Amino acid sequence: MSLLGAILAGGGSRRFGSPKTLARLHGRPLWQVAAERLQAVCDDVVAVVNHPRVATEVELETLPDRRPLMGPLGGIDAALHRALRDGHRAILALAVDMPWVGTGALRRLADSWREHGRTCVPRTGPPWGLHPLCAIYPIEALNPLTDALAQRALESGAFARSLDPVMVDTALTANCFRSVNRMEDLPPPAISIIGNKKSGKTTLSVGLIAELAARGRRVMSVKHGHHFRLDTPGTDSWRHRHEGRAERVLLAGPTEFALAGNWGPEGDPTLDLLLSRHLAEAEIVVVEGFRDAPVPKIEIFRAAAQPEPVVPPEESRDRRVLGVVTDRPELPWTVPVFDADAPDVAARVADLVVGWLL
Repeated sequence: MSLLGAILAGGGSRRFGSPKTLARLHGRPLWQVAAERLQAVCDDVVAVVNHPRVATEVELETLPDRRPLMGPLGGIDAALHRALRDGHRAILALAVDMPWVGTGALRRLADSWREHGRTCVPRTGPPWGLHPLCAIYPIEALNPLTDALAQRALESGAFARSLDPVMVDTALTANCFRSVNRMEDLPPPAISIIGNKKSGKTTLSVGLIAELAARGRRVMSVKHGHHFRLDTPGTDSWRHRHEGRAERVLLAGPTEFALAGNWGPEGDPTLDLLLSRHLAEAEIVVVEGFRDAPVPKIEIFRAAAQPEPVVPPEESRDRRVLGVVTDRPELPWTVPVFDADAPDVAARVADLVVGWLL
């Protein structure tokens, strides 16, 4: 039951304005984001790429569409033929512009395919109730796909639906299946400061924000909190929200503004969605907390605060920790280590963050 991961990256990126395959999400090109997630689930990974310059920069085996101008189905066709040649039983296709589909969802699709042996698609919202570009297509789909291409029936959702697929609950919201179509669909680059309670996260965050701002960067920040209230019962803004049931209220004054609201029908949004919606004008965002968000991180660990760091030292690099600020430099860290008490620690961390993200 060998599975070939296939990054669908053959589009022209006309709305994006440049090859979106090479666009960066928090310092990493989109092809790399997709590759790392597919590599965790599949036996091998290739990228379907039609742009010659993009093909030279993608550090994977690449292949072009066998039949040009067929849209995403042309990429699926190319990947299925490569899978057939190499002895794989199916492909796990993932569009390069869907970077918010995590490894857990891909693993659920793979598990379902191994159980049922049929086309498996994630259950999503309209128009099809499924997503055809994050799906597993077995080799047996080649014949109906060849017929569809011959008839120029190129709607990928209709094709996936015609295969009577297994609908898989991936535990992701519809927002996680959104595509990067325009430059503004990508959030500004962010770095998360993580650490145990009383370790000094806020002090490091404030120092890093000040250092980046002093270098001329447009810096914004996000603070993860618990059980806090942004407006006072009885005030006008509170009445707008709680009596009038406004989803969001913008308070605007001569020199300041604040936005208060509820998450809305989609529930607790991802960090990237918050950044895209509310901090899109930032050049860089410093995030305090959100330790599980898929953004690069700086950990601060002081032995007096907690006996163990958030991320085991030997796993730092694999868990996207860029560097560690600590009073225990002798631990087996796999990333750069900075003295927590050094007077220039914020400047040194800023050097690392700018080099990575910007």
